[in-house]
Amino acid sequence: MTRKVTLKIKGMECPNCSMILERIEDKLDGVLMAEASYHKAQLVVEYDENVLSLEQIQAEVVRLGYRVGGALMP
Repeated sequence: MTRKVTLKIKGMECPNCSMILERIEDKLDGVLMAEASYHKAQLVVEYDENVLSLEQIQAEVVRLGYRVGGALMP
């Protein structure tokens, strides 16, 4: 089953941060789409729950040097 979640991201300081966060689409199996917005300080991720958990996505964000301020589920 696929799920789409919006994560509030803390620590984004420039537009390049968006590109770094969007790379999780290539790094994590199960991520179908990742779109980051520097201006909104958020990351929208669509992922396959059978392959990947929200906690694993959040851990990757932290590994990249950012903090997750919360998840907004539609």
